[in-house]
Amino acid sequence: MIVMAIHQMVLGISLAAPVGPINIEMIKRGISHGFWASWLVGLGGMSADILFMVAIFLGMAPFLQQPFVQMILYAMGFFMLVYLGIQSIKQSLQSTRLMEHVSAGQAGTSFLTGLMIAGANPLNILFWFGIYGSSLGSIIKTENMVMSLIYSLLIIAGIMLWNLNIAFTVHFTKHLLTDRMMKIITFTAGIILMYFGLKFGWALYESII
Repeated sequence: MIVMAIHQMVLGISLAAPVGPINIEMIKRGISHGFWASWLVGLGGMSADILFMVAIFLGMAPFLQQPFVQMILYAMGFFMLVYLGIQSIKQSLQSTRLMEHVSAGQAGTSFLTGLMIAGANPLNILFWFGIYGSSLGSIIKTENMVMSLIYSLLIIAGIMLWNLNIAFTVHFTKHLLTDRMMKIITFTAGIILMYFGLKFGWALYESII
């Protein structure tokens, strides 16, 4: 049981660790707006993961794998990430210092941004409804539903640990960065976010033709 629990947490960390839209947005917001903005992006992403998990437990996986639903998600991912990328690039090119852009409404927008990025990320959907869905079936064969739910929550715990790692790391190291370096990182983050968005746009195009 302990081995399985560790395995599920490592699986969660492995899911969150690769460089992707959520990690990039967390780093960007952590540099510009601090720990809470970064952490809330990750929290929004985890909320989407929990919704996917609940959907699988409720047997909604076949519906969410329908082509028209996938097309909607691709479209959301495309517009969301391209918009965020453009905003990041514009922010990096402004003459004022990045730290002057902190706003009171940043917390709410950070959470919603993380929720929408994770909710519309086809790779995230592939994991939950593909890898997780199939592994859940094998777990249920040997464990009861309560244990299956606990193991699933340990995946979320692994994701949370990694997101906290990013938020804390960015928060405690951003003071070592000059404003020029912060703008370069923000510009690069914008390019990467646009790249992921265009990939989703291409997937949408291929699903239409």
